[in-house]
This record gives sequence, structure tokens and C-alpha cells, in this order.
Amino acid sequence: MDISQIKEHLPVYAEGPGGLSGASDTHIGNIDSVEEGKYIKLTKNNAPDGQHHWFPIDWIRAVDERAVYLKKTVNEVIEELLNEQPSGV
Repeated sequence: MDISQIKEHLPVYAEGPGGLSGASDTHIGNIDSVEEGKYIKLTKNNAPDGQHHWFPIDWIRAVDERAVYLKKTVNEVIEELLNEQPSGV
């Protein structure tokens, strides 16, 4: 994967609930920035709590000119999103 394709404001989609085959991807937020080439920072505008959230780049399954797609389900993302800036970033 080429992280240079990850651009500010691209939408991020997680796999449908439960990872069901054929389930629609679910919008979880928009890209704010790529930090240290290791983490994605999401904008706070789409967050229900109005705060920034982060996730590791290795969660990404694919990137195209329209969006970033994760290999995690919506439920996994909700449980595992970082609520504080990762150390070393």
C-alpha cells in the first residue's frame, strides 16, 4: 500500500457489522492527517464525542482516490480506536 495516497479529508470505511461477506462498508470518519507514517488521525468533526481519534496504518485494507478502507469491522473499530495521541507521534 502506498500511504502517499492517503489524503486529508478522504472518508474512512470499516467493514460492515460482524464482518459479514457482502455487508456494506460503514463510514467511521474522515482523514485529518497521517502521523509519523504509523497512525491515521481522524477529524473531530465526524466523531460523536467531538474529539480526534487515531488508528494504526496496518488496519488499512485498501486506499483509492475516493476513500480509505479498513480490514476491521465497525464494532472492532469502535472498541479499538485510540482516544489519545499515540506516544512517539
